[in-house]
Amino acid sequence: MGGVAKRIGLGALGVALMLGFWTVKGWLVGEASATSAHIPDKVWEGGGGSVVLEVETTGPARVSASFETNDQVDNAGHKFLETWERVEPGLHLYTVELPREVSGIVEAGIDDPKVGARVRVAVKVHGETVAEDSQTLTEPLQAGYGFFAQVELDDYLTGRPARD
Repeated sequence: MGGVAKRIGLGALGVALMLGFWTVKGWLVGEASATSAHIPDKVWEGGGGSVVLEVETTGPARVSASFETNDQVDNAGHKFLETWERVEPGLHLYTVELPREVSGIVEAGIDDPKVGARVRVAVKVHGETVAEDSQTLTEPLQAGYGFFAQVELDDYLTGRPARD
């Protein structure tokens, strides 16, 4: 019985060491998913084209944009980047250079919104709006709820919307 327990223990230790190695390797060579406290001008190596993320709010807000390659998650070339930043009320434009075949979500949520608060998010490709969402708060926000606008694209550069 001691031999079986020892084999199980060594097997679990081996799995833990391998997962730890993959995690540390990802950090060292930049393969791991990452987050950034600002919306970048360029994602990874860029080269595919640019999009404009347009955000308009009537209150202080948090803008977030995620970027993910359209490779399978278990593909060695798969990448994911989650970015965000705090903004003051007003119109904010972000021109982002992307590689081809990158999907993602753009969202803006107002902190502590009051009735009448407005938020709008749009993605533009070649000057044309390919995705847009806008919201106006018409009644007090209930506890546990958020107030935001969000768009999701399967491919930023072609403007292909996400499939439901």
